[in-house]
Amino acid sequence: MSRSLTVSVPQPCHENWAAMTPATQGRHCAACAKTVVDFSRMTDAEVVAHLSQASSKTCGRFRPEQLRRPLQVAPQASAANRWVAATLAVLGVGTGLPALAQLPRPQTLTQQTLTMGIVAARPQPELPFRVVQGRVADADGQGLPGVTVLVEGTRHGTSTRADGTYELNMPAESNNARLVFSSIGFETVVEPISQTGNVVLSASCDRLTGEVVVTRSSRWYTPRGLWQRLTRPFRW
Repeated sequence: MSRSLTVSVPQPCHENWAAMTPATQGRHCAACAKTVVDFSRMTDAEVVAHLSQASSKTCGRFRPEQLRRPLQVAPQASAANRWVAATLAVLGVGTGLPALAQLPRPQTLTQQTLTMGIVAARPQPELPFRVVQGRVADADGQGLPGVTVLVEGTRHGTSTRADGTYELNMPAESNNARLVFSSIGFETVVEPISQTGNVVLSASCDRLTGEVVVTRSSRWYTPRGLWQRLTRPFRW
């Protein structure tokens, strides 16, 4: 299945959608004796999956924002990437970037805002990727597990393994990108991809180390209080 398609409707149809007979995937058009698939309520992934498996010309109905742009199928997130996403959600970290390929489903759809007709789907070329590998260690050379590794300005990233090593898929042309290495108790490091083979994280100045001393407070005695304690045995 193609992971990206650009959809268009070269010759929009103006038949009345409401007058068509309801069918399993949309409505049956008597004028062209075909089922018009209702793509307007589908996600990008569902549209791509349906059109990739279609064996003949498909007639469909689309929202304006579904046309003339790449419809992306989000890749399956690895366990490490899911951990990174969960961590960012807990910390409230955001990038302000729009969500990729998944547009919100509208609450109200009207015939005037939708496009209907024979679908022309053009596969998008697959971009070449490369694997960026490296290791993150502390000042003593010990591998650091669970270090968050993110592409600067995005949510795309991973986390280091138990021995401090990591792997990250990147577009082949991303030579100018930078990686952000962060972990609780350590200073954050930002490095160009070309220099991220081995990264050393230094302990943060705010990190608490060393012995913990607990002091016990003493009562403050005034001269009057001391005199009362000394003369108490002689009082009746």
